[in-house]
Amino acid sequence: MSLSLQQRDQLLSWTERGYLKGPQLQACATLAQLAPQAGQWQWLLDRLLACAGVLLVGVGVVFFFAWNWDAFPRFAKFSVAAGVLSGFTAIALFSHYRSVLQQAALLGCCIATGAFLALIGQTYQTGADIWQLFAAWALLMLPWVVLSRSTACWALCWAVANLALLRFFSASMWFGLFAGFSGHDALLIIALANLAALALFEIFGAKLLGHRGRVLHRLCALAGLSALLVGAMISWWQEAFLPLLVGFAGASLLGVPLYRWWRLDLPILALLLFGLIALVTGGLFRLLMEHEGFFAFNAIGLFVVVSSALASLWLHRIYRGTR
Repeated sequence: MSLSLQQRDQLLSWTERGYLKGPQLQACATLAQLAPQAGQWQWLLDRLLACAGVLLVGVGVVFFFAWNWDAFPRFAKFSVAAGVLSGFTAIALFSHYRSVLQQAALLGCCIATGAFLALIGQTYQTGADIWQLFAAWALLMLPWVVLSRSTACWALCWAVANLALLRFFSASMWFGLFAGFSGHDALLIIALANLAALALFEIFGAKLLGHRGRVLHRLCALAGLSALLVGAMISWWQEAFLPLLVGFAGASLLGVPLYRWWRLDLPILALLLFGLIALVTGGLFRLLMEHEGFFAFNAIGLFVVVSSALASLWLHRIYRGTR
């Protein structure tokens, strides 16, 4: 009899807590397979080797262009890039649906699309800013991503889209290419974009991803809440950032019960709790900084220690309850 990963974790958890002794665990091992089986190792190696192969091909194409840039005419460069993209597309088209090979090939299509855009920009020197390259890459790879329904493709699209936002706002604030955007505007828009993506994955995650994994949910939550938290911390000193303080407080009031009782997610819950602790710590520092240093330092330190301990105990209690 073979046990699922959750059942094996349950047995090991009971052993750690002292519910099962060594001989009892050995008896369980004789009745059920605790170690990973050959099929599980093959499942893991198939995905690792497929992703590694795609990444190596992509890196190889980039270094090939870099080394032979002056030796190849434009038509030859575009032919090589188009050939790589067409090759990945053909593999994805003729492989089994949702197979490891198809998902790896679609990841290759996503990477090759970005390489093709970079080649166009480098060859013709269009003058476009790098944020436009990232934005176009994210949009053009979206059909491959939706078709693949894989975490790797979605994570690449998420990262490229966030890089496009970061580059857009950095160009707006530092070089004045676009009017009207300041630091608090940029943080708020980045936070809202990532939280909107989080809501999208929460509602349509089964259709978009095809599984119940929560890597993308946590990445979106990390980016969105981090942007809100940075702005909320600055708001203790600059009033222009107050909307981010309100936004983080609202996200915490909604998110803590949501990820505790509706859809339990300990990493997101921990992010919210410790973000609140950091935010209150910043407020205490702003409030007490004008008082005598020894009292302020010890008061803030005591709050951090006590609040972090209580949050950790609560999270651990929830974790044990779910086991």
